[in-house]
Amino acid sequence: MKAWLRSNRVGLVAVAILLPATVGITFANEWTAYFGQRPSIPVDVAPGDEGAFAATGWAVEKTERIPATSTEGDEIGLPAGSELVVVSVRVTPGELDSNGESPRCLLDLEELDGGTVTRGWGDALSEPISFDTADGAESICTASNTEPYLLETIFVVPADAGDELALAVTVVGELPEYLRLRL
Repeated sequence: MKAWLRSNRVGLVAVAILLPATVGITFANEWTAYFGQRPSIPVDVAPGDEGAFAATGWAVEKTERIPATSTEGDEIGLPAGSELVVVSVRVTPGELDSNGESPRCLLDLEELDGGTVTRGWGDALSEPISFDTADGAESICTASNTEPYLLETIFVVPADAGDELALAVTVVGELPEYLRLRL
């Protein structure tokens, strides 16, 4: 056995080095591709500031939290133990694409601890609650809006959601970067 190990030591050392390297390179390529196709690099905007992202200006105008235990929460039909977070954003399209459209976006709400996301929620546009947005406000990013407009989006969150929240604006053409408007 010792003779066999001695005569094959170069090959065994090569396998010991190349096998982990091959596995590592394979996983690194997959990991990089995964993070390149999802919002993973935030572009932070402080509360009250306007952010420029995807050739568009974004500024939070107003944020409101409505507890399920309030009269308005009861009227809206919020589930027990939840709150409705309403975020109003002034969107100012800048550069339009080749079709003359402004960017489409996806909106999420993030709960932060420092700069780390602890929880997140998608918008509640399809939830069985009856909340009416402000007159003239859009509830989604609309490509046909080429002039400034008000975007009002809603999120149903647990009542224990913290105070450090941010609106995450994802534009597919900007991935892996996304805009994080701190509320």
